[in-house]
Amino acid sequence: MQLTNLLPLLLHQFKNESDLIKAIEELSLKFTQNRERISDYLKDERLTSAYTAFYLTTNMPKLEAVFKWMPEAWTEQLKNSTFIDLGAGPGTFSLAFREWAKAPVKVMQIETSAVMREQAKKIWEGLYPDEKLLQKPEGEVFLFFGHSANEMGADVALRYIKELNPDHILFIEPGTKDFFPQMLKIRDGLIKSGFNILFPCPTADECPMKNSATDWCHQFIQVRQENDVERLSQIVRKDRRNLPLTVHAFSKIFKSDNPTSRVVRVLPETKFSYEWEGCELNHIEHYQIMKRGLSKVALGHLSSTLAGAALEVELDKELEASKRVKVKSINNSVL
Repeated sequence: MQLTNLLPLLLHQFKNESDLIKAIEELSLKFTQNRERISDYLKDERLTSAYTAFYLTTNMPKLEAVFKWMPEAWTEQLKNSTFIDLGAGPGTFSLAFREWAKAPVKVMQIETSAVMREQAKKIWEGLYPDEKLLQKPEGEVFLFFGHSANEMGADVALRYIKELNPDHILFIEPGTKDFFPQMLKIRDGLIKSGFNILFPCPTADECPMKNSATDWCHQFIQVRQENDVERLSQIVRKDRRNLPLTVHAFSKIFKSDNPTSRVVRVLPETKFSYEWEGCELNHIEHYQIMKRGLSKVALGHLSSTLAGAALEVELDKELEASKRVKVKSINNSVL
């Protein structure tokens, strides 16, 4: 989403770029220094518009990046479901879903802030005047949490899930240690109620990081922002290309052959090897991948691998504190 296409649809029209930057910086201070009054911006058209200009544009690419991790048959099925954007804000991920699908989709938004609802409505009607937002779901339901489960907490999220009775669920949440216990509580609740876990876990067994004081499961994505959005990110000194996330996907009616292993942490590489931690059938393993003998193409793939990648590995040697392995494929791409 180009910033120039979004600016005319903001509730508050900024006088110039400097005026917008000032509002984004003010908003940033609320997020970092005045968290006891963090929700105040939801009642302010100016700050809501600043949030929309910066965070809508920079968060939108997350959905397409995350979908690349998911089973293609599942994401194709999702195109025909009703996308319920829970905690929709200005409609960030509703727009991302519509842009990813490249065709009209069924979208229903749930948002408690009246100002955010007004902003979301103005943007959607401005971009898709012939496509109406739904007031109730039709057919299969795809419930989406985009940076909303961390705000409402596990208990409220599970209550929404019970009430809305979705067929599919996707969480894209902050990749923080603080949120991880809440995500595990949601995960356990959904598995107990009959959902299949599609991502990130190799199995539905208990998470090996559940009782860890230092480890938490999260992923990283690298996204390309539009040129005018990237310029704005640089001016306000915020990296919006390298993003940590907590991603979980579930379905009642779709079941996938999950990979036996997934990267959970990329460790500092050595002169001779790449070092990763992988979740292998819900056990944490330290992988050592030797560089010697690998092609430049393979080395490039290994160097660019991020937490979240699905792996097919072959054991080369069992070491005292790690496994030396050969990586046969990353995200289904054969090395």
